[in-house]
Order: sequence, then C-alpha cells, then structure tokens
Amino acid sequence: MRALSHTFLFLFLAQTLIAKGNVYVQSTKAKLLSQPKLSADGFPLQMGDVLAPVSEQGLFVQVRAENRSGWVSKLFVSPLPPGNQIKLGVTSNSSEAVVARQRASDFTKTAAARGLSETQKMRVRGEGDLYDFESLRWVESVPFPEQLSQPNQPNSKTENLNIGNSVYSNSELDILAETKAEVKVGRSLAARLLKKYPVVKDAELTGYLNTIASRLASVSSRKDLSFRVGVIESQEVNAFACPGGFVFLTTGTLKKIQTESELAGIIGHEMGHIVLFHNGEFKQSNLFLDILSGLLSPPGGEVVNAATSALLDEMEKQLFETGRDMKLELEADEAAVGLTSQAGYSPVGLSNFLNTISKAEGTESLKKTHPDTTIRIAKLVYFESISSPENSFSGKDRFSEFKSRLKP
Repeated sequence: MRALSHTFLFLFLAQTLIAKGNVYVQSTKAKLLSQPKLSADGFPLQMGDVLAPVSEQGLFVQVRAENRSGWVSKLFVSPLPPGNQIKLGVTSNSSEAVVARQRASDFTKTAAARGLSETQKMRVRGEGDLYDFESLRWVESVPFPEQLSQPNQPNSKTENLNIGNSVYSNSELDILAETKAEVKVGRSLAARLLKKYPVVKDAELTGYLNTIASRLASVSSRKDLSFRVGVIESQEVNAFACPGGFVFLTTGTLKKIQTESELAGIIGHEMGHIVLFHNGEFKQSNLFLDILSGLLSPPGGEVVNAATSALLDEMEKQLFETGRDMKLELEADEAAVGLTSQAGYSPVGLSNFLNTISKAEGTESLKKTHPDTTIRIAKLVYFESISSPENSFSGKDRFSEFKSRLKP
C-alpha cells in the first residue's frame, strides 16, 4: 500500500536553480541584466532560451547564455522546460487514457472476483468533512471578463486529458507531468481551504480578480498554469496560495484594500510563492493509477489518495499555523514588486497595504504566519527602489465599485 501510494506521487523539496541545471526563459520580460536588479541595463532574451546558472543572489540568478553572462530575474525563468498550459476542458478519449482506463477496469473486476475491497486498500478520499470540491469547481468555472464576450473557440488540434476526476484540456504539446501533479495537489489543498471558509459566489468580482491575476501571470515564467483567484468569507486579514495557481483572499482583506494597485500587490505576493516553487516541485506516476483511483471513488467524487492526504496535512498546517520561512515570505514580497511593476501597476501597492494593516485589528492569522510587518515594509522600500516599472497601467481602477458590494 505505502509503496503504491509513494509510486503515485512524489514531492521534491525546493532546491537552488544551480542544483537543477539549465533554466528556461518563459517570459517576454526576461533580460540578461548587468546587475541583479530589474532597473539595470540588459540584453533582451527570447522565449525558450536555455541558460546555465552560475550563482544566485536573492531573486536573481547569474547565468551564461552562449557567449554572454549576466543576471536574470527568477520571475522570468523556470527550471521546468516549456510546456503547454493546463486548462479546464472536457473528458478525454485519447488513446493513452482509453488504454489506462481499460487496464484499471480490468484490475477492479479481478479484485472484485477475489472478494477484495480495493477502495479500502487504496484509501481513496476526497469526500466528506475535509474537502469542498464543488465550491472549487465553481471558482474554476468563472470566466474572466474578457472571455464573457469572446467564448473559447474549438480547436481542431486539441486533445484532452483527464487527471483523476479533474478534467483539463491539452493541445498538441504535452502538459508537463510536474505541472499536472502540482495542480492535482493544489486543487486538493484549495478544496480543503474552501471546506473551512465558504467561497463568495460573486462571479463578477471573481472574474475581476482573475483578470488582475492574468495580467500579472502574463509577465511571469509560469505559462504552464491557469491562475485562479477566489474570495472566501472571513473577517481575518489574510490571503492564501496553493500550488498549481490557486489564490484566495478573505473578505476581511478586501475591505482593507484602497486601490487596485494594492490588490495587485497582494495577489502578486501569493502568486510569487507559486511562481518561485515555494511549495517544492511535484512529480506524478502513470495515468493508470490516476484512473484506477477514479474508478474506486464515489460517483461524482474526486480522488485524494493516502500519500497526498498526508502531504496536504503538512501544507495545511503551514497555511494556518507555522507559516513559511521568513526568507520565502520576503522573496514573495520582492516577487510582488517585480510582477506588479512589470505589469504596469505601481510597485508600492503592497507596502501601502501593509502600512494600512500594521495597526489594524483582525490580523492575528496574518501575523502568526508572516514576518513582522515593519520588517516587510522596510524590505519593500528597498525592492521598490531597484524595480524597473513599466508604463503605468492605463486601465480604470475598478476596485472601489467591487468593494462596495461586500457585506459590512
């Protein structure tokens, strides 16, 4: 049982980029910089360029690229090779999935003939007291505002892949196995979060938040993820990042925000944890075991096996009790400045928000899991000074109209 579970899913702890070998450029914002700061002079890099890391300094890595050397922001490169973006889609009929599903079906029939309870042996989970996948599916289903008038057009070259009972679409290029595994774990952690806090089912607000996340993601290296932002009902001031691109803000946080730049800074911080692999990296086994678990799950349920459940216990404890290491939190703050400034937002949004809440009530959970606010603000002032802001975002700051819709 344990060997089977461990074969199904492995979590690899975060390592330095140097230990991983080459890194890949996955953002049009990437430049080979003369110094480790975004405002330094730089030589433009191309999407897909392969770089050899030499050393690291904070949010920057020194690299060699052909006959050149310099610095590049970790926000714009990835240790994962280029892969296709994982998206919501329809059930797969690909040949690989069909074969795996037939093998899984034969396995369960054989087990039934022997009188074995494979459901108990696999310890399939996903329903009951720990998870709310129904609310998560609602968050995933909300289209971005620009998608409301431009529905997705069918692509004749698109094939589909079913991950357990979670369904995603895939084009000719394969979605990376690491991405699929990360999203699978992240969805389960998000479903646990939504079991603790009810999701706010305001489609317009959720779509608005996702538009901001999409703008920030467009300048990052994680082109393989479809970032999703949801709102949860809690008066506590806090925000949460789950692997695979899932970000949640509390209503208490939204009520303290004054501008869209502040909102972008908070989302950018949480996205920074995901973009920089602060939850480690994930690898997944073959499709056969995914589908086997799916066949053993209750009708309409989703699958969380025993090994994943144990991993989620640790991640959940980190979200609500222990928090991440201070170094990672400060790195995510720096990432927020980098992402917002490159996306055209004011780089001081996050520090403005932290100033607002530094003496506010209802911040107990934030203080429990994050470094002292004064330390963060002091570091942010430095990060802001070495950022390289693009032209200011020309779009209308619509946050106030959405803030007025929140319950008192």
